[in-house]
Parts: sequence; C-alpha cells; structure tokens
Amino acid sequence: MTLAAEDKLLETVLQEYKILTEYERLQSEDLGGVYVTPSYDNPFLWFGVIFVRGGLYKGGVFRFSVLLPNLFPNDSAVPVITFQSEVFHPLIRPSDGVLDLSDTFPKWRVGETYIWQILKFVQFIFQSLEEHTIQTEEVANRDAYEMMHDNRAEFIRRVEQCIDESQSKLYDLPPKPDRNYICFDRFNPEVHGPILESMKQNKVAEVTTPPSSGLSWVRKGLYQPLTK
Repeated sequence: MTLAAEDKLLETVLQEYKILTEYERLQSEDLGGVYVTPSYDNPFLWFGVIFVRGGLYKGGVFRFSVLLPNLFPNDSAVPVITFQSEVFHPLIRPSDGVLDLSDTFPKWRVGETYIWQILKFVQFIFQSLEEHTIQTEEVANRDAYEMMHDNRAEFIRRVEQCIDESQSKLYDLPPKPDRNYICFDRFNPEVHGPILESMKQNKVAEVTTPPSSGLSWVRKGLYQPLTK
C-alpha cells in the first residue's frame, strides 16, 4: 500500500469515527418520538422516522433520511433532510421532500452545530409550527404557507390528509434493501407479548426467537412505537 493510499485510508477511518461520535452524541439528547440509525452500507446516509406527539401534525409518522456531506463534519455544507412521503408543510419542498434548513442552519459550524440540533428542529417544526417564524421570501412550500395563514380550515384538512397517508405507510418495506432500515411490525402477542409485560414491570425479558426485523412494533390505532 502506498503512502497516499494509507493516508486516504486513515482519513476515511477518522471520518467514520467522527460520524459514529456524532451518532452517539444524539443518543443522549431528548428526542422523544424521533428515531434515527445510520445505513448499514453507507455511514453518510441515515434513516429516520418521527412520531409526532403534539401540535397540528399530531399522529403523523413521517419517514425521512439524513444525507451527510462527503467531507462531514469538516465542511460548511449542512446535512440534507429528505422526507420519503409527501408532507404538506411550509418548510418542506413538495417537489422532492427536502426540508429547508437555510434559515435556521445557514452553514455547518464544526464544534458548534450537531445533528441532534437539526433533529430537534425537525421535532419543533411539526409540534410547534406556529411558534416558528418563517422567512416568507424563502418559504419552501408557498401554497402551504399562504394556506396556513389565509385558509386555516383547508390547511388543517391537507395536514390531516398527509397524517392519514403517513400512517397507512407505517409498515412499508424499505425502498432499497438495507439491514439498518427502521421497520415496524404489527403487534404479535406471541412475539411481543412477553416484551410488553416486561416493560410494564420494568424488567428485562429473555427473547429466544426474535423476529428478523427486530423487536419494534406499533399498536394498532395508536401509532406509537414500543421497543425492547
């Protein structure tokens, strides 16, 4: 191996270590209802899902991806948040599902900006949309923005429509196979029952035959995740 190749390998290892450190940091933050995990095949791609627990979008279950810049975190470019299903929201572009972060995160500042802050912002714009001041000249979905202010009833109807759609796609398989894609199973008493009981009793239950997709499930009608 040449010196240049060794340097490149070391640089890649250090970069992946920094990404892992970033992921470990967000696990210690209060991100209720927000779940993310790096792709098995690509550390620069993370899969996420948010279970909205309050506000206008309460009940929504929105899947999204986090794409990190090639030089992350040593880059001023901000990670890209893209929602998989259509979300009627003033800050989400209807053409591609990309969340506009330009106002709150104009550029990435190493040592000051972290992914958990972006995920906290995602949580905030769903649960506390009306508390966020949107720059009208840069709004991603102008129809949603104007409707929110000028035709409240229609805006709420559109929001409820995308909430219903998100719930109907909760158990969809990943668009591309990936071992770390976040999947949910319908509640199975034989598999999940012992885990549920152990959670109620604050005990750890032994699982001898876990399902291939893990031990996360969602109760019918509640759309709240339960996991070991």
